[in-house]
Amino acid sequence: MATSPPATFGTEFLTWLRDTTERAWDQVEDWALEDYERHGLIGARWQHGTRWTGGLDDATIEKVEHRYGVTFPPQYRLFLQTLHSTTPWQRCACYADPDNRGEALGEDRFTLHEHPGFYDWLHDETDIREAMGRVEDRSAFAEEVAFHHGGSRWLPGGPSPALIPIFGHRYVVADDEEWVLSIVDEDAIVYGKDLRAYLLAELDDLLGWSARPGPPGPDNQLTHKRQV
Repeated sequence: MATSPPATFGTEFLTWLRDTTERAWDQVEDWALEDYERHGLIGARWQHGTRWTGGLDDATIEKVEHRYGVTFPPQYRLFLQTLHSTTPWQRCACYADPDNRGEALGEDRFTLHEHPGFYDWLHDETDIREAMGRVEDRSAFAEEVAFHHGGSRWLPGGPSPALIPIFGHRYVVADDEEWVLSIVDEDAIVYGKDLRAYLLAELDDLLGWSARPGPPGPDNQLTHKRQV
């Protein structure tokens, strides 16, 4: 039975997260395309034996920041120093052409391909820059984010904190609060009020512990609408 996570974000929490998820990944069964079809699943699954790649040192993080023109906020910097990314990539089944990402085929062709889990800032440059490009124009979702997050900094034309890709279409807000947003086109929702709440929500199927049930609280204020 999974133990409860440490109450605050820090190295102890990230170590608990690493140990708990890696034990769970050891129990994952790899699926063939036929398994996805039989279960009626369209989407991604973790692969058996998935691991965290391990932390980046300060010098490497500074090089990455310079390369991408970003400054990582404190919690996400600690995440990179402790866990960083996952390997191997997730395996995904969908009606799409794996050689032309996101472009659906006009036929019932179910395909199996792989894409990154938690982004690797040393090796996933194409995917990371694509993710950054998807939120470069904030006019489509800025008002919705301003409603949830507050402050004129989110309104079009005003100064805005950077959005740093962490996983798929999840983004860490590079300010002192470090909310995690999930953004797909014009749909922007708060996925976690901080990095701890986000990680518990993103990985709750592995952890055996969820931030979602119960009344709103410091770890529980999540608008948790699954976006596929």
